Amino acid sequence: MARARPWIEAFAPATVSNLGPGFDCLGLALRGPGDRVRARLSEKPGVRIVGIEGDGGKLPREAGRNTAGVAVLKLLELHAPDAGLELELFKGLPLGSGLGSSGASACAALVAADAALGLGLAPTQLVDLAREGERVACGSAHPDNVAPAILGGVVLIPGTEPLRLISLPSPKDLWLAVYTPGCQVATADARRVLPTHVSLAATVLQAARLGLLVHALHEGDLGLLGEAIVDDIVEPVRAQLIPGFLDAKAACQEAGALACSISGSGPTTFALTASAARAEALLLILEECFSLIGIPGKGHVDQVGPGARVLSTPLH
Repeated sequence: MARARPWIEAFAPATVSNLGPGFDCLGLALRGPGDRVRARLSEKPGVRIVGIEGDGGKLPREAGRNTAGVAVLKLLELHAPDAGLELELFKGLPLGSGLGSSGASACAALVAADAALGLGLAPTQLVDLAREGERVACGSAHPDNVAPAILGGVVLIPGTEPLRLISLPSPKDLWLAVYTPGCQVATADARRVLPTHVSLAATVLQAARLGLLVHALHEGDLGLLGEAIVDDIVEPVRAQLIPGFLDAKAACQEAGALACSISGSGPTTFALTASAARAEALLLILEECFSLIGIPGKGHVDQVGPGARVLSTPLH
């Protein structure tokens, strides 16, 4: 009887993307929550998802319809066409939360698969593969979640054809209060409400804010960073999909938050501050605001963290 191949397990973190003016081109990795994926070689070519936990039975088990499966299928197509892999997914992130849940699964699966096959792919290659999973999830191969999920830290994507990734400095005293209210926003729906035309004046202002944001990170100036994280183009339309967001944002700003905005497509809301204690206070404000309107959720205090990595190898 053939001995089962060993499992290799990888982790990929939650991400906060867009960061105000950085729509589809800026994101950061969180230190805390994320998804885990196990991969092992199989004698049968292709990709099989043999188990998923933590999704409440909502995610497809068919590899071609699952973001992790799609990403690994693309990896095999380009780098190991005769190989076979089995995957097990362990969801630590809520679905449709705006924390890069689909991207985290794809990135963890790719890192585990890369290690199982011994390919040693570069981070940019892994990000490009993970984008294929995002295409399945929402119809757009945007890299602003998967890039920081792979590289860690704060990542700017100045170009996609070809893909270019730039790691930006991350201030050590930057803290985030991250809260996911008890409602769901599908990424596809959040992209559907985006404006199709933007005025020249709004475009110039958004570009100036993005430039200020990058400068603030290089200077480690949290005051300038808060000033830069303002979005007059995407946030106003997506705010309509998140009950209570505008009141929660106003409450955080009144309490002294450096900035408060929507993570990705939402409904997760994040507030920035300069200390762990202030972040805890902002988290309580977010909890109270969303609970008052009947959609309490879950939140935590976090900092910018590392990217996807192998946790253990081999696992039997």
